Amino acid sequence: MKRAVRVFVIIMCVLSIWCAPVMANVVAVAAGIAPCVEEVMEAYVEAGGEKMEFVKEACGPLANKIAMGAPYDMFLASEPRWPKWLKAKGMLVDVHAFAIGQLVMWRFSSEAPCESDIEKSKIAVPNPDITAYGNLAKQYLDEAGLWDKMMAEKRIILVGNAPQAVVAAKGSAAEIAFIPLSMAIKAGGNYTPLSGMTVDQVGGLTIRANEEVRKFWIFCRSERSFPIWTKWGFLSPDNTK
Repeated sequence: MKRAVRVFVIIMCVLSIWCAPVMANVVAVAAGIAPCVEEVMEAYVEAGGEKMEFVKEACGPLANKIAMGAPYDMFLASEPRWPKWLKAKGMLVDVHAFAIGQLVMWRFSSEAPCESDIEKSKIAVPNPDITAYGNLAKQYLDEAGLWDKMMAEKRIILVGNAPQAVVAAKGSAAEIAFIPLSMAIKAGGNYTPLSGMTVDQVGGLTIRANEEVRKFWIFCRSERSFPIWTKWGFLSPDNTK
């Protein structure tokens, strides 16, 4: 049964790739960091560049689609795992860290959550197998000795990506969400940063990238874009190493 499900998922991925219209200047971007990347793109257009088209999803599915030949020109991931995987396959080049993201606990209320709230709450976590911040959240909860306990008690709600975690915490499914700081800034409410819980945001170009996409990739890592990354809660990879 599990094998049949896996085969079905692969078939649907292939169909979604080959049935979609082919576009130029397509950036595959991790859903959790998309609001910031959209603002970087607006600044790029204001500076005279061409507009990029965005495909937003969790890192894992995006990487798998690129590996299967999806017509994407650039990949902006919220972690190193998947860009390194594609680079090893020869499918991603000019791979660099462009920012450092921070994990926070977020609640849709006037009061920020405390770490002591975790044990008595239902929490929404992006799937750690396919998302950077879900993987970071699992690491944090593992270190606190809470992951297995809360999973057994069904107090961890696994969702597909960071935006879905926000939706879960805004509704009745969860009380707290573990999400990137950039997503918390967009969502409103209140958040508490988790000390030491950071991850490199890593991107690169696919082999079909044209000169315009290359220029956008340079712009994303330039001094002109970094005030935008900072505004959305990201740290500079140059200033923290």
